[in-house]
Amino acid sequence: MISDADTVDALGIDPDSGDALLVITDDLDWSNPVAHINALQAKIGAYLGFINTGQFEASLPESAGRKRRIAVIQQYETPIQFVPILDQLGDQLEAFDVDFSYGPLPGGYET
Repeated sequence: MISDADTVDALGIDPDSGDALLVITDDLDWSNPVAHINALQAKIGAYLGFINTGQFEASLPESAGRKRRIAVIQQYETPIQFVPILDQLGDQLEAFDVDFSYGPLPGGYET
């Protein structure tokens, strides 16, 4: 869950792109957008630490040599006024050679 910055929610390999995924489960609504963005930033920071310390490859050896992506799976749709903030987070992650995506759970998966 997004509010637990010390836990990696899920790891895997995207079957379509082949990217090594670190998944954030975003179960927060947007009633307190500042707290929501702060929680997301804390979780992303923890994930970057997980990548940079080698824990990601140790936990998922098949991630070695693959493009990394942090994917936020959202329970609640992002209000339009906060989309630029999420896009900016993605731009910032490019400096770490990490892709970023967000949105609802893709079709074909169970909740």
